[in-house]
Amino acid sequence: MLWGVEKPKNSGLYWLDIVYKNFYTKLFENTDFEDCFCEEFHYVLAESAKTNTMFTAVYAEYHQLDDLLQQEVQSIFANHMDYKQCFSSTDIIIKTPSAGLSNFWKNVKSLATYLYSTTIGLVCFHNACKEEADIDVHYQEYKDLNGIVCCFCGTEEMMEEREIEPEDGACSTEEKQWRASYDHYLPKKLYPFLSVDFDNLIPCCQKCNEKAKGEVDVLTANGVRTLAFYPYEDERTVKLEASLVRIDEKLDMSVNIINIDDELHLKAISWNRVFKVIPRVNKRLKNFNRSWLAPLFNGVTRVDDIREVLRKEIARCDKVMKDEREAFFKSLCFSEVARKKDEEIQALMHTVQEVYSGRSLG
Repeated sequence: MLWGVEKPKNSGLYWLDIVYKNFYTKLFENTDFEDCFCEEFHYVLAESAKTNTMFTAVYAEYHQLDDLLQQEVQSIFANHMDYKQCFSSTDIIIKTPSAGLSNFWKNVKSLATYLYSTTIGLVCFHNACKEEADIDVHYQEYKDLNGIVCCFCGTEEMMEEREIEPEDGACSTEEKQWRASYDHYLPKKLYPFLSVDFDNLIPCCQKCNEKAKGEVDVLTANGVRTLAFYPYEDERTVKLEASLVRIDEKLDMSVNIINIDDELHLKAISWNRVFKVIPRVNKRLKNFNRSWLAPLFNGVTRVDDIREVLRKEIARCDKVMKDEREAFFKSLCFSEVARKKDEEIQALMHTVQEVYSGRSLG
């Protein structure tokens, strides 16, 4: 991640996660189904037959498991509840269900998906909450705290409202909702117990969420445990460097992770593996001279004036990087240009002149 983020502190939305995890705790204690929920949530179950049916399916399937499989479920649940410790330590192995739990796990994932896609937006759930439970309000509060640019890539704005549909094919008007969309940092397909945990729900852009990350696990790569950033708690973020080098008579810009052999570097490797930010940015930088540099240098003829223009633009980008796309990387790249010798800056000025004279340059 490029910068840490802050989660809005109070919301009735968080209550659903409490209810959901408490259900499993009570389930493991062999509590009767009705007693697995507080009185307020019984109203939700009465008003939403589908929510009730899915909880019931998990409850029934669990009680059909033998003792060893029930113990396995409890072990996986406890393991996944410790997920925050896994971001900075590879000592904890992420547990996954055995083949004997396939039917049970399918029901768990269906329930998890429905709670996030549908239950959390139902009127009955809002009515049962004692606090504000509007996910769009929560999303706006997140933006007010953290800006509108994706903290993972810095190149796109966070996703706007979109149509959210249950994955099991439900299509009633009430079940199909148009609302803010969050990224499950740990995918709900792999970590269904965290499906409505807002410590695991982090807004990002569409490219990071759907085109790059998808259901990739930030904590495991090819069966090997990895370190990863946890945006809500990590104060240290990825360390990047911009490089302006001469290639085939041109000065070309690129960005890379600073290679430091420590925990931070390993987290940065996971960040790039999951979100593919470095190749995405470097693809954009193929047009650095034309798209970023030329507008900035246009009309400026003296090197000293160029340096002053760069200084002001770097300061501006540093202030707006959370609210303006690409400002983070512009600051990084322009800082690299500002460090160059006069003759290299003059070469870039010549590039700008060629751009505005109509020549085709990168």
